[in-house]
Amino acid sequence: MAARAQLTVEQIEADPALRSRDDSGVAAIAIGTVLWVLALIAVVLWGSTWGVDVERWTLVTGIGALLGIPGLALVMGRRSRQRRRPRA
Repeated sequence: MAARAQLTVEQIEADPALRSRDDSGVAAIAIGTVLWVLALIAVVLWGSTWGVDVERWTLVTGIGALLGIPGLALVMGRRSRQRRRPRA
């Protein structure tokens, strides 16, 4: 099997086709957090009719939503620092 050539950061930054649309991850974390909040609302409203352990799933979805908040703050801060950094 042939060895793959390793790409450098400079090569990836220079070629738009190699970069993802959201290099910062803000969209992914924001969407994930919103989905956890929606799941929490669904469990609270309809969990008892689904026959699931409502208390456990309320905790799971609540923790998922709460962990998304500092995660979003972290990736937004990182994106802000990256945008302030001068490009070569």
